[in-house]
Amino acid sequence: MSTPLTVTDDLSSDLVEPVLVLAEAARATDGVAPLSEQTLLRVRHGAPAGSSRFHVLAEEGRVVGFAFVERSEDEPDSGEVVVDPERRGRGYGATLLRSIREDAGPNGIRVWAHGRTPAAVATAEAEGWIPARELHKMRMPLRDLGPEVPGGPWTAPELPEPELRPEVAERVRIRPFVVGQDEHAWLTANSRAFADHPEQGSLTLDDLLQREVEDWFDPRGFFVAATENGTIAAYHWTKTHADGAGLSDDETVGEVYVVGVDPDWQGTGLGRALTLAGLRHLRDSGLPWVHLYVDGDNRAAVRLYESLGFSMWDTDVMYAPIAHEG
Repeated sequence: MSTPLTVTDDLSSDLVEPVLVLAEAARATDGVAPLSEQTLLRVRHGAPAGSSRFHVLAEEGRVVGFAFVERSEDEPDSGEVVVDPERRGRGYGATLLRSIREDAGPNGIRVWAHGRTPAAVATAEAEGWIPARELHKMRMPLRDLGPEVPGGPWTAPELPEPELRPEVAERVRIRPFVVGQDEHAWLTANSRAFADHPEQGSLTLDDLLQREVEDWFDPRGFFVAATENGTIAAYHWTKTHADGAGLSDDETVGEVYVVGVDPDWQGTGLGRALTLAGLRHLRDSGLPWVHLYVDGDNRAAVRLYESLGFSMWDTDVMYAPIAHEG
């Protein structure tokens, strides 16, 4: 293939906007974003040295394909791929998959197919990649929706007032996150809560600060269970999507962005209480829907969300080359 391929750990500034335009074109065509929030932040703000790789395909001065890979010391690298919807079927997806595989670290590479779009799945399977992990998307109405909504009519479940056990209420207080005060305490709680999760657990102060300046960030929807000495026992960070996230064509929707509980506080009911606090906040903000992502093998979390009124919606699949699967 004559289309130039560039592989770099430092995306040049002149490529940032073309990559973002490419990602938006794919989202508009497929109804699902091909690149995660973390990847988009890396594109816009850059990545720490040695942490990432950018693979860019260009044709006649236009970016027609892009792949991003996040390096990992102990796990396979994690990648995402997007191809210009107007130029699919020309082998660009296969070229990018081969490129990230050849450039992978010692633990190999895995790549996400968000929404399991037919083109992405077909390309992965044709190149000999197999499913390695699933990330379920669940959704729940926050108000009663009429039968004109696909799958409807939808009835919003009751969301009871969050209640803490007396022995827990004596030790923590649920309140909104305070910008400029809670960052380091949150990073500690997050790293402990997600010590076995290579993506969420490795977030840095820069990662948090980048999110704090995003248009969607609202500390009023970021709930923490704080102790008297300022440590954070658990938290629920909500997010809003002005584009409807595939759930609405004309309204902002909510997301259970991340719920974390410090290991020392697991089993205290804080996770459920904080989840309810965030859901009630999104409901009281007038949003029609809320959605979330949960690992396919995390049955306890799936049961919790189902008990609150969530139902399965879609699934993202992570693919791995057969040679690296083990």
